[in-house]
Amino acid sequence: MKMKLSGALIIASIAVSSFAFAQTAPAKTAKEIHKLDKKRVKEGVKSGELTKAEVKDIRTDNKDLKADVKDARADGKVTLAEKKKVARDEAKLSRNIYAKKHNARVRK
Repeated sequence: MKMKLSGALIIASIAVSSFAFAQTAPAKTAKEIHKLDKKRVKEGVKSGELTKAEVKDIRTDNKDLKADVKDARADGKVTLAEKKKVARDEAKLSRNIYAKKHNARVRK
């Protein structure tokens, strides 16, 4: 009985310690996200997945996102609502890039 109990305690302590040391990926900054999106577009152009018109649309969306970020920082304080809006816009741009890369259109 004593052996079973100490074995169970060892297993439980290993399980708890593995959860304690588990690390989550750090959140990406706006700069890192922009860099990754730019790389995805460049790869899409190179592979022919993105047409010229699609790239133009993506760049326009990206300029709009940069303007939103600039507006949010203009008063020196970025509010929670502004952060959420920028995050939504970043996610929308990312989904837009994915959709344009995976549609049936190809670059000529």
